[in-house]
Parts: sequence; C-alpha cells; structure tokens
Amino acid sequence: MSFWFNKKPKIVIAHSSFDIKSLVDAWDEPADCIWAKNKADLVPALSDADILVTMTLWEPRYLALAPQLKLLQTMTSGVEQYDTEAFRQRGVHLASARGVNANAVAEHAVALMFSHARRLWEARDDQRQSFWRKLTRNPVERRHEVSGTHVVIVGFGAIGERLATVCLALGQTVTVVRKNVTAGSDLPITAIADDQFPEAAGSADYLILACPATPETRGLVDASVLSRMKPTACLINVARGSVIVETDLIAALQRGQIGMAALDTFEQEPLPETSPLWSMPNVLITPHAAGDTVAYESRVADILHENVRRLEGGKTLLNQIV
Repeated sequence: MSFWFNKKPKIVIAHSSFDIKSLVDAWDEPADCIWAKNKADLVPALSDADILVTMTLWEPRYLALAPQLKLLQTMTSGVEQYDTEAFRQRGVHLASARGVNANAVAEHAVALMFSHARRLWEARDDQRQSFWRKLTRNPVERRHEVSGTHVVIVGFGAIGERLATVCLALGQTVTVVRKNVTAGSDLPITAIADDQFPEAAGSADYLILACPATPETRGLVDASVLSRMKPTACLINVARGSVIVETDLIAALQRGQIGMAALDTFEQEPLPETSPLWSMPNVLITPHAAGDTVAYESRVADILHENVRRLEGGKTLLNQIV
C-alpha cells in the first residue's frame, strides 16, 4: 500500500529558523508537518514522528524517543554526529543533504580568495577608521591578481568540483587532492593522492580545504604542512575546523610562515573570544557561514520530497547513508 495513503506521514522539521514546513505544506501529497524550533518542542513531537528533518537540534537519545521513525533527513552534508550503526540496528534510514550548498560554499571560498588578493579585509578596517591608505611599493602590501596563481583544493566532491570550475575560469592552475585519483574528470586539472598533499601544499598560492570531516582528514593541516607553504600563501578553510591543527596555524601565522588564513570553521564554535585568531591582522574570519544561502531551504525540501517518494516505493534514497 502507498505510504502516502496508508496514513498522512508525520514530518517534524527541527530547526530554529529554517522554514521548511511551508514548503512541505505546498506539496500535492498530504502530510502532517510540524515545525519544532527548539528542543523543548522537538522532544514531545518525536513519539509519533515518521520523518525527522534536522540540523543542530539532534541528540543521540532522540532515536529511542521516536519508535515510528522511518527516516532522518539531515539538512547538512556531514553526518559525523549520527551513530550510523544505531540507525542500522533500528531499521531507520539516514540521508544527508549533500550538495545543497555546493554553489554557496564554493562561491564563499572564491570570495575569501578575492578578499585576500584585493586586500578587501584591509579596506573594510580602514573604512571604519576613516583612513585613506596610500599606495605602496612594498610588494607584500600590494594587491595582486588571482589569474596565473596555483590553487590546491582538498576534496573533490560537489563543492570541490564547483570550485575547480570557477578557478579554471579565473585563469588559475588547479590541483585537487582526492581519494580516487584514477576517476575521470572533464576538467583540465591535476589530481593527486593524499600522500602527495604536503608537497602540493608547498607549491600552492591558495590552499582551499573543502573536504569532509573524517578520521583521515582530522589534523590534516599541521605544523609540518604549514612549514612547507609559501610565506605569501593563503589558507582557506570552508571544510571543518578539525581539518586544521589550530594551535599550529596560529603559530605559523605569528611567525609569518604563511601570508594569510581565511577561516569559516574552527575547532570550537562559536570561536572563543579569547582566541588569538580574532585579533590577528593576517586572518579573515566568517562565522561558519559559507553554506548559507536563501536557496538552502528549498533545496533541502526538494531532497526531502524525493526521498519520501523513494521511501514509499522502497527505492534507494538520495544521499542515503543508512
């Protein structure tokens, strides 16, 4: 019997601000959808939830509180906070929202790159002080162009591929670090394996981290890698804070081992007020905002809609983890 017509599925949207409920309510198929904006509202809604859509409001104990749960649809690409074996034992599907913010994250990384090249971070600081900075002959303090520079991208999923496409269009040389170096690509890039990463980092003008958080990527950029980088290089992180050993990065920036770091994610978030990164002149900080886009909710809702249909038909889900 059709899942839709067996009963109206109860879909619980768990997020403080993302309004996916209005998009679900507009579906042709009837669904009982509620929006839980906090944990106090979420917990009682779990008892008869068929589908849970969540991001940061998840706690492992919730799985036991949702006996009817058939699918947890995340709003994020990463699923490291979920115990996949527990889902498998319960027979509950887990699917990610991989790809929904690929354009946004790639564009954010490019924006950080241009901010470094054109010294936009400096211009904004000067503006706040009503300071008209004169041009200088010092090449270290001058603006430059990204065309002709070498970009090393770690991770070649949807974000990495989009990044590579844009960087190539800007006239940059692109090297990507990926697990499957033999996989084909229509892009004129150089693909290298993980063990070649330190050497590639040493030749990068821009080292962009766009990889998932895994045991293999934890602490990937450490003192040994940073010591190889050019003193003019810019490190851009739109991956996860765990990919960088933060104390090593701070030390490298203080010593001038690299020119600049543009960071969207951190080991601890929010970034503590006591972190030296806040006040360092060669650091640009954004508050884990790379994936933010006004199109986010609609893209998550599209994946959710398709996955409910596939769940009904017993088919493999989009971005299925379990």
